[in-house]
Order: sequence, then structure tokens, then C-alpha cells
Amino acid sequence: MTEQLVLTIVAATVGFVSAVLFCIGGFLNTSNKILLQSTPYWDFSVPVASSLAAQRAQYVIGALLLVFAFLLQVAAALASSTTPASLPSWLHAWSAIVFAVLVPTCLVAGGLSVLLYKTTMRKVLRLEEERRQKDETERGRLE
Repeated sequence: MTEQLVLTIVAATVGFVSAVLFCIGGFLNTSNKILLQSTPYWDFSVPVASSLAAQRAQYVIGALLLVFAFLLQVAAALASSTTPASLPSWLHAWSAIVFAVLVPTCLVAGGLSVLLYKTTMRKVLRLEEERRQKDETERGRLE
């Protein structure tokens, strides 16, 4: 094993741990926590909840992509450095490979981010409605 391979694997491993920690932060920002963060002393704030839900979606999808990128880096480090890749002729330029990966990755990541955002917002709004109903029920008992 060469020094280059050892350093590449070490770098990918450290990066992977970083990505896992990044994932944990995004995943732990649940719909319930977003509800609490977006409910100031006065009342629930839809714009704040929307912003927090969008951030959560972007963090989660970005973190998953980061983990996948590190896995690809490990695979690249383990791949043969002498065997040529069997790619179509139009993918022999580095810019073509970047474009061929970038476009579908952005489309899929964008779609998943929107889906996660909408799912999170639906849950946050449902939780807010449940909280309001509970508050009204408790106020009715006190009167």
C-alpha cells in the first residue's frame, strides 16, 4: 500500500466522520423541535417554521450527498490506478464527466429537498394545529 493510498483513505475516513456528525445535526432538528423554535412568546410564526424546515431539508440532503461523496472517494482510492475506465467517448473530458454528474445530482437533490421540506412543513403545521386545539381545550376547562 502506498503512502498516497494511506493518506487518501485516512482523509476519506476523517471526512466521513465529519459528514456523519453533520447528518446527526440535521436529523435531530425534528418537526417537534422546529415547532418549538418557531413559536416565540407571542405565537407561532409560519415564516420562521418555513425557514427552519427549508434549512433542515437542505442540511439532510446535503449531508447525505457528502456521505456518498466520501464513499466514492474511498472507492476511488481503492480502484486500480493503471486500469483505464471504460467510458463512452463523449465522457473522456473531465468537464463532460463533471457535467454528466452535476446535472442529475442537482435535479435529484433539489427534488428530494423540496419533498422533505413539504413533508416537514405539513408535520409542523399539523403539530401547531394540535397545540392550538390543546390550548383552547385547556382554556375552556379553566373558564
